[in-house]
Amino acid sequence: MIEVENTLVEHMGLADLAVNLPRAVRWQRLVGQLKAQFACDAVVLLQEEDGALRPVAAEGLSREALGRAFEVAQHPRLSTILLSREVVHFEHASTLPDPYDGLVEGMAGHPLPVHDCMGASVHIDGRRWGVLTLDALQPGTFDTAAREALRGCLPWVAAAVRMSLLEQEVQVLR
Repeated sequence: MIEVENTLVEHMGLADLAVNLPRAVRWQRLVGQLKAQFACDAVVLLQEEDGALRPVAAEGLSREALGRAFEVAQHPRLSTILLSREVVHFEHASTLPDPYDGLVEGMAGHPLPVHDCMGASVHIDGRRWGVLTLDALQPGTFDTAAREALRGCLPWVAAAVRMSLLEQEVQVLR
């Protein structure tokens, strides 16, 4: 866990938080670093908006996925993650449908095989903002240590989102 957190801080954390970056760039760097650190196949940051989750940054999904809105009521995995304050892990044997079926790079148009996924809701200033999801085609990727590591990374995720929102507010004031 410490190794993942320290690497994230070195590569994404403080360096990117200390400079003014476009929101899309900051969030894309975040999901790219998380994908590399967790050695998984897809990482998606989704913002909650009007009962739907909209991807704002993704690594490992087709470009088509970025234009989608995932209605929370129609996606039980995303709903479970959104409503929890803990890291949520779906065992590879989970029967809940996966919102990313047909959207994972290299498997576009095909249902996902047995795989692991986990995610967590993202909160900014005590308010729910959206979710972060991670998918791995290799079952067993997200063991207890990986789930603890994600829990430790959540403050960095929230900080990256909050920084982008604050920068946007400053630009509007200018």
